[in-house]
Amino acid sequence: MFKLDRTAHSSGKITDFKKESDNYKNMNLLQSGEVFAYLQSVSYNYSINQPLKMDRTVFSVR
Repeated sequence: MFKLDRTAHSSGKITDFKKESDNYKNMNLLQSGEVFAYLQSVSYNYSINQPLKMDRTVFSVR
């Protein structure tokens, strides 16, 4: 049976989260949207200039 290696990750400290949020605190809605789009493109592995499209053929109306 496999065991989880708990030394590889940690939950962090409250002070670490505060330092991370300082970068985004003063952004307006457009800037934070750009950051969100970039992070989403990195996590789902697609180009920021060519976002993924939803296949709408599944939702066709008869």
